[in-house]
Amino acid sequence: MQKIILKIEGMHCPNCALALERVEDTLPGIEKVEASYHKARMVVEFDEHIVSEEAIRDEILKLGYGIVS
Repeated sequence: MQKIILKIEGMHCPNCALALERVEDTLPGIEKVEASYHKARMVVEFDEHIVSEEAIRDEILKLGYGIVS
């Protein structure tokens, strides 16, 4: 298992955090997602043998959010 913490741009309300948490349902290999509107961050735990960090980042970008490096 791997854990990443991403600083997210473009969240405007708590519903944005809920939308980001749905990444767990769209990509296999993601075990846990916690997104926080107030902290503007997202914590993702995933099996790196099934899904890559790059794939997770791409999915976030497809949803219309940015990721601060």
